[in-house]
Parts: sequence; structure tokens; C-alpha cells
Amino acid sequence: MKVAILTSPNQWFIPYAKELESKIPNAKLYFSHKDLKESYGIVFILSYHQLIEQEFLDLHEYNLVIHASALPKGKGWSPLFWQVLEGKDSIVFTLFRADAKADNGAIYLQETLHLSGLELYEELRDKQAKMCQKLCLEFLEKFPTLSPKAQSGEESFYPKRSPKDSELDIAKSLESQFNLLRIVSNEEFPAFFIKEGKKFVLKIYVCDSADSAGGGGNNLEILCLELEDYVVLSDLEKKEVLQWRNHPEVAKNLYNQKEISLAEHFAFIESLRQNPQKQYFLLRFCGVGLGSINFGKKSSEEVEFGFFGNPNLSLSGIGRVLEQVSLVFAFDILGARQLTLEVFALNKQVINLHKKFGFQISKEKEVKGEKVLEMCKDNTRILPLRHCGVE
Repeated sequence: MKVAILTSPNQWFIPYAKELESKIPNAKLYFSHKDLKESYGIVFILSYHQLIEQEFLDLHEYNLVIHASALPKGKGWSPLFWQVLEGKDSIVFTLFRADAKADNGAIYLQETLHLSGLELYEELRDKQAKMCQKLCLEFLEKFPTLSPKAQSGEESFYPKRSPKDSELDIAKSLESQFNLLRIVSNEEFPAFFIKEGKKFVLKIYVCDSADSAGGGGNNLEILCLELEDYVVLSDLEKKEVLQWRNHPEVAKNLYNQKEISLAEHFAFIESLRQNPQKQYFLLRFCGVGLGSINFGKKSSEEVEFGFFGNPNLSLSGIGRVLEQVSLVFAFDILGARQLTLEVFALNKQVINLHKKFGFQISKEKEVKGEKVLEMCKDNTRILPLRHCGVE
């Protein structure tokens, strides 16, 4: 059966839509329903913000939507965020068949997302997207044995949120307004308050304390970090990353040690938009670029990664920070069960760093006449008995 995925252009869900497309054989991703000129067996309509005519629905056999509420309760706009604001930590997601009325069709699947109560906007979005992917794949796995059921019970509606809904009340405590802070976007609709006629904007981040190694005064002790995808960097930021990459101290530890031109660098970054299997990030600390981290999905369970630090910084501990962030992103965001890397055998400092974080040497090989070690680390929280294939 032919499958289409429909999502809106230029918005947060696109990387997840591309990832879902890669997981469904022969699926095709669209950014406008008007581009679907032929009939599809299944159309997953995910985070799509245009009005869809009935004639479009009639053209396809199954038009499926996912809504973050226990329908018929919570119809309308931004149901996940409204429920977080209400203090809920269990959010029901509903996969249903679209009809002429909003959020009204027969229900095929419902699953509950459990929250810790500490997730901020980006993590909430990630969990929302992963649940949408899961429901789509579950529907395909169980299709056509699923039996839809009509919505029943009392319905309710959420209104559309706007930037003004991010306003804080300075007469109230942060504790009482923490759930509001969780659902603001630092870039699109940040938290703010008004004092004496002036507007003040607040941005919220997670800051984790980290013990500094060696007791040196230049070690990073408080990690308030940002990861920014290469594809959204400004031209100036892209040029900065290229300067790091071409620095002799960085290039000597890469397979391709030739100097990369600006045109090649920009073309590579543009190609990442079409490659859901690879992700490259700039890591910042308080606005200062610490280095670059990249991930490549070798399979649904195995992720390969690499990184290099900003060679213009003299701070100690940067490698440790890059490694920690890589582990968290690979295991907790990408859901990897095994993380792998390759390193030149002569690069003893980096090899020892990886070993401190639990990586094991799994095999050796030769690349361009140089001895290379393959190292790996399992997500022991998931696979406590697995040992990277090491005998």
C-alpha cells in the first residue's frame, strides 16, 4: 500500500517527518496536500497547518491524524502544551481517521506519553514527535486488523496559543509558573514580563552541575549548553566551523585531511537537509562555540559519532563536555542502543578519553596506511548484558 506523509513546510516537525519517511518502505513526504496528485492508500497528516478540502480526503483511502489528547476531550490547538500548563504528566495521544469536522474521526490507536515534569519546550517537542512516529509505525504494523471506534464522551476544546500567552506574572513565584516556562520557545515565543511599562524577555535552559577534572581554574564547571544544527547556522557561523575543521590540529585526526573550500563546506551543509541519517551540530557554551558533534545512523539501533573541539580555545575539559553531550544525545534523544566511533591508534589522548566514558575497542583496521581502532559503547540502561561484540 502506498503511503504519504504530509506536514507543513518550514517548521519544527520536518526532521522527524523525514526520519519517519526513511522508516517506511516506499513512503513519500509532502509539504502541501495540493501536491498529492495521485491516490494513496494511507496519508499520515502530521503537524499540518493548512485547511484540507473534502475532495482531498475522498481521494485517499485512509487519512490519519494524530492529536495529543484523549479525544473527544482536548480538541483544538496545542493540546500537549495546554495539558502541561494544567500540570498533567500523562498525555494521551490519539491516532484517528480525519473527516470533515476538526478532530472528529473514528479512533484507531491511543497511547499515553508519561512526562517527568521537568521537560522544557525542545524536549517536549521531541517526545511529541517520537510518539507520533511510534503510532504511525504501529498502525502500519497492525493494519488492516485494527477496528476503529467512534469517539464518545463529552468533548472540550483548547484555543489557539499566541506569543502573549508566554507572559509571566511578576507577582507570582517561579514555582507556580514553572509549567508555563516549560512550554515557551526561547526563539519563537519566549517568556516575558512587563514592569513599569517595559517588556523584559526571559530564556530558560537546563543547567547541569559537573565536577571539574583536575581542579584547574579553566575547567568548565557549569554546563549551560546549546546544540544548533548546521543547517540553521548563519553564514558567519558556518565559516567559523569551517575554520576549525581546516585547522591543522583538527584536520590531522580526520580521514580527509585536505583543506575544505567554502563552496564545498556550504554544499555539504545543504546536502544534510536531504539526509535524515546524518546530523551535524555546533555546540555552544554561553554563546561561545566549543566544537562540532556529528551523528550517523548505521541502523535503527546503532549510531556512529565523532567530534572535534574549537582549536582556538585554551579551556581544558572541552573534550569531556563534547563526549558527555554526545552520549546524552545519542542514547536519550536518538534512542540508540549502541554508540560507535573510529579513531587513529596514535591518538592516545582521545582513545583514553573514550575509555573513561566506557568505550571498548571492538576491532582494528587500516585506513590509508594508518592503524584505526573501532570503539563502541552500549546503552547499559537498556542492554546490561551486551558487550559490543568484544570477545
